[in-house]
Amino acid sequence: RSRAAATKARASLLPRSWPQHAMKASYTNVETEEKEELVRSEGEPDDRRETSTSSTCWSQLCCAGGGLLGIRACILGSVVVQNTAYALVRRYSRGALRETYSTSSVLLVMEVAKMALSAFQIVTSDAPSDVPSGSALSKYAYLITHSLTMLVPAVVYLAMNILGFVSLKYIDAATFAILAQMKVFTTAIFSVVLLQRKLHLRKWRALLTLTLGVVLISHEAMPKSAAAGDSRAKLAFAEFLLGIAASVGDVVLSGFVSIYFEKVLKSKTETYSVWDRNFQLAFWSILIYTPIMIHDNPRQPFAGWTPMAAVCAAVGGTGGVLVALSIKCARLGEE
Repeated sequence: RSRAAATKARASLLPRSWPQHAMKASYTNVETEEKEELVRSEGEPDDRRETSTSSTCWSQLCCAGGGLLGIRACILGSVVVQNTAYALVRRYSRGALRETYSTSSVLLVMEVAKMALSAFQIVTSDAPSDVPSGSALSKYAYLITHSLTMLVPAVVYLAMNILGFVSLKYIDAATFAILAQMKVFTTAIFSVVLLQRKLHLRKWRALLTLTLGVVLISHEAMPKSAAAGDSRAKLAFAEFLLGIAASVGDVVLSGFVSIYFEKVLKSKTETYSVWDRNFQLAFWSILIYTPIMIHDNPRQPFAGWTPMAAVCAAVGGTGGVLVALSIKCARLGEE
């Protein structure tokens, strides 16, 4: 009995951020290991048995939470790789190759691919969801009729993607990546404004340091001052400012939509899986991108397409899913 009480006491020291299923699994594993340890150590002195039992308990508890931490680290690492790759392929396509395909056509293909993947996962996944059981079409219809919440991020993501393509046309990928770090700052600001979060002073100092670093590096990347009558230098400076302005707009919108999307995914009034939300988001995005693509080139909407355009669409399409998964994993960690 004393060992059972000690086991429960040690299990109660688990962080509250662990998911309930991980806590239950840890507790069950601990009790099982306790029983096995008692059988193995019948003839051992009390001090040796207690030391062995304690080390076994804590090793089991640590292993139970490692899975979630490993998944979160893997997803966050994938987000970093995807963001870097997306900036590089867009810069190479627009800046180096000067390809002329319609931006809206790439965005449309991205959303179609994301919608197809989400539709498949909705049918095969057993994640908790408010979607009623039934046929695949009935699930899709239910999600579409309850998807008005995702119209806002669909519009914002449209503006962000267009601004990203414009920015990478006029500034290099390294400068764009540095400016993109300001998304941390804008996300923090919107989290304080919209979610009423309170940040510690050391976090504000870190954000200020980040901002100063971005300003200094951006200043170094600025073209040299144009001499009087040097039209090329003036044009380069104007294009650089246009690229910076587009990148800043992308950063501000990213901060807002990240907090909005987090609020939607972590809603306690309704339960939808990551795939449900991505399906809804893709639905509204397709409705928005299709008329824009047709307006850009009514006769040949996919004119100018190259293999690099397909790569841009593929890399960009994974971004939305990875971001949603990272937010969802953060939610599991908080619970």
